[in-house]
Amino acid sequence: MSLYSALPTTFRDYIAQSGVALAVSEMAEDAPLSIVNRSFCELTGYAQDEVVGKNCRFLQGTGTSEAQRQALHDFVHGVGDDNGRFPILNYRKDGTSFHNFVFMSRLRDPEGKVRFILASQFDMSSAMQRSRIAQNDAQLAHALTDLDQIGREFGLAMMGSAQLIADSVAMMARLSFDDNRR
Repeated sequence: MSLYSALPTTFRDYIAQSGVALAVSEMAEDAPLSIVNRSFCELTGYAQDEVVGKNCRFLQGTGTSEAQRQALHDFVHGVGDDNGRFPILNYRKDGTSFHNFVFMSRLRDPEGKVRFILASQFDMSSAMQRSRIAQNDAQLAHALTDLDQIGREFGLAMMGSAQLIADSVAMMARLSFDDNRR
């Protein structure tokens, strides 16, 4: 049985229906993507069948800094807390760049072993788009409430994810507000 099929159907269905760009990677081999939703495909320009089974590095490009790459690499390889936020320059299928703000959480099975990484992604190019921060915050708060409940029902631990993401969104809003005053 693949790790993908081990995910609760409710969890897989929720990700598919979410308006937030979500992706789930398996903690096997090179952390391949198991699930991406429609919002992820819209954000990146790639179809689901083009990305499932690949590591998210395909979104990186010539302008992606080594520090940005290293932070994601470290997280995937177990360094640091179970939740992280990572600004990174990514590239869509058509080659256009976007400033991606990625929130990642390690999902553990009931025995405490990391089985998956859940990543939510936001295009912050215009916040880089000040008006979208409140909308992203509301979408994410709703998504996290649902995901946290689904996770608890199936024994997936998402320790502190909601607070970390809420703090990150608040930080981005403060930075945007500070930029507006200049």
